[in-house]
Amino acid sequence: MKKLGLIFILTISLSGCLASLPGKQGTRIDEVPMYGGMDRSQYPTLKAGDEKFISDVSAQFGSRESASIVWVDQGYKFYHQDQLGMAMRRFNQAWLLNPNNAEVYAGFGAVLMDQGKSCEAMQMMEKSLTLSPPEYQGIYADAARIVTLCAVSDKDLTSDGRTRLLARSEELYKKAEKVEINKKYVYDSWAMSRYLLGRYDDAWSMLAKARKIGGETPKSFLDLLQAKMPKPTQ
Repeated sequence: MKKLGLIFILTISLSGCLASLPGKQGTRIDEVPMYGGMDRSQYPTLKAGDEKFISDVSAQFGSRESASIVWVDQGYKFYHQDQLGMAMRRFNQAWLLNPNNAEVYAGFGAVLMDQGKSCEAMQMMEKSLTLSPPEYQGIYADAARIVTLCAVSDKDLTSDGRTRLLARSEELYKKAEKVEINKKYVYDSWAMSRYLLGRYDDAWSMLAKARKIGGETPKSFLDLLQAKMPKPTQ
């Protein structure tokens, strides 16, 4: 609880610092991944605020890297409460603390996906994967599903482009199957991707693998799949 209180105090002190993009009224710069690429050092108030924030939380948590992990956790707490703006602000602060934290980019990707920006989310997930993320938190399955979403939603993709993305999704799912501890999560996600592609028989096959491991697949997804294709009798 003490840590949560400190986080609130340190982050609220920055809330009034250039919250909008220059020239774009109403767009909060701290709700755009990596602050929209702006050079924050060009704004004296922001620069001073960032330096103090980094110094204070690094001292509290032992290092910038450790503090970044704490801020990512806070980002996901807001994300799971469907407070996407607040989640993005925390992920941005985590990025300030450690731009090499793989989970920061996964956080960006999660928010962007929920905002319907699946191809932007895909780019963030790919960045995360280049930074050796933890292999036990579902990141490969999440990345694979987001790649599928981009492939089916981007109307400007060429046929070859779409084929490449779907091959990438399959590659990531196979990686997930090898390294992830929670195989059920992988198979449920794989089934959802198959559903998006209209491959309903394959979706049922993935759910069968998930059932062998145990646990329940969300009823909402089962109902959607059942509406497209009744469960095969085996």
